[in-house]
Amino acid sequence: MITAFPLRLDELKKAGSKEDRMNLYRRYFASSRYNRLLIQQMLIKSASMPTLAKDVIAMEKQHNLDYAKVIEHLKKWGYFEEFLIAVKEEDDALTRIIEAYDKRMRVGGVS
Repeated sequence: MITAFPLRLDELKKAGSKEDRMNLYRRYFASSRYNRLLIQQMLIKSASMPTLAKDVIAMEKQHNLDYAKVIEHLKKWGYFEEFLIAVKEEDDALTRIIEAYDKRMRVGGVS
């Protein structure tokens, strides 16, 4: 199953600076990307093991619920606006990754 890097209030409070908290947010997003890869891997495996399809759905649901809880907690704890800066950074990084894939698929196809 998937497990996300937890964003805990005590760690956010204990972080010495905004940059330290940004590093916690980056670790959270890295964990999220890792979990998405695990979900993708399970999806691929479900082609030969159809019983895994229900696990894929459960993993997707859990991943999305965990994200919603993180957002809820950060709003409650007063860190949401700061988190949005990390969201923008993550979105920019994902855009670059997607653009690289787009370019690769247009130029030579998937190999």
